Amino acid sequence: MVDLTGQDAKVTLSVVLPCLNEEQTIGICIHKIQEVFHRNEILGEIIVCDNGSTDNSIIIAQSMGVIVVHQPLRGYGNTYIKGFSRAKGKYIIMGDSDNTYDFYQIPRFLRELNEEGFDFVTGSRFLSSKSAAHDPFLHRVLGNPAITLMLNLMFRTNYTDVYCGFRGFTKEAYQKISPVSPGMEFNLELAINAGLAKLNIKEISIDLAPRQGESKLRTFYDGWRSLRMMLLYSPNSLFLIPGFFLLTVGMMIHALVLLETINYQGRNLGLVASTFATIFSSVGFQTLNLGLHAKTYSWSRRFDRENLLLRKFYKLFKLESGLILGTFMSLFGLAILSKYLMEWVYDDLSPLKNPEWISFSATLIIIGFGIISSSLFISTMSIRQVEES
Repeated sequence: MVDLTGQDAKVTLSVVLPCLNEEQTIGICIHKIQEVFHRNEILGEIIVCDNGSTDNSIIIAQSMGVIVVHQPLRGYGNTYIKGFSRAKGKYIIMGDSDNTYDFYQIPRFLRELNEEGFDFVTGSRFLSSKSAAHDPFLHRVLGNPAITLMLNLMFRTNYTDVYCGFRGFTKEAYQKISPVSPGMEFNLELAINAGLAKLNIKEISIDLAPRQGESKLRTFYDGWRSLRMMLLYSPNSLFLIPGFFLLTVGMMIHALVLLETINYQGRNLGLVASTFATIFSSVGFQTLNLGLHAKTYSWSRRFDRENLLLRKFYKLFKLESGLILGTFMSLFGLAILSKYLMEWVYDDLSPLKNPEWISFSATLIIIGFGIISSSLFISTMSIRQVEES
């Protein structure tokens, strides 16, 4: 038994159920939860968030005395976000209303949250031999394990089932996680953000029953959205490392070309090489820039608040320094470009003698203007975090 009654008549637990045409099972789920409340003397509330049901789901829910809210924006994540915004409890339990999750296990989640002090408790179907058999074959053998492995490698977590929708967390933890995903990738974002926010996480085994009714999951579409989210939430792997590599290679090629060291059988390959140098440098800078934007966004949401490198960077970084550096590079590039354009005109538009300098000037101009625009964006996101640090 989980005794959580000494809360001065305040709601202790909020159980949030998303609902889209679940008339076969919504009543069963609500009955189980109400029975758990009664048996364990839990002062709780049940919130059913409707996402546009056209059957009798909401009529059934209302007849059983639970709270019903409506989310007109379609999507698994949108539905939960709306339901969580209505929750009053110190603790929140989430679970699907298709009767696949055993809500009689709610006291186990509460023990971990209330007595053991965990912030984020998530179920795992793969810790239970009975549960795994009810998952579709592709999800069980390929999809879920692959996504879970990638997430653990990218974010240094230890989940065994990142897609499980049966979870519990404190209201304070949810506010730190601050999810925004509208679709099925919502579960993945919860797992990622819980790790980024350095929450105290616990995974427990759960039993999964066969689903009743039509599944809302779209295997390949939702799988792609999940993969996309992980890449966007991992700027080091997706942006910073590739961007730094390309920018370095591009600038090194520029240097070798300008020193006239790239030749083949006595022929100067500067024109072709400098073209590739501009491509590598420009693409590398833009990729690196996107990574810096992503890290700034992460820092602004407090996920990277302990990142000493970021903190030192933003203490040194000022809008003015970015504008000065960008302006200097742009003007330097324009000066080089102007010089060779004037020579080109004076030579009656004959072929340029040193076209590699045109490519180099183009690189400086592109990067310079990129620094100026990025400085304006980054400064608005980082200034408050610097002051708080």
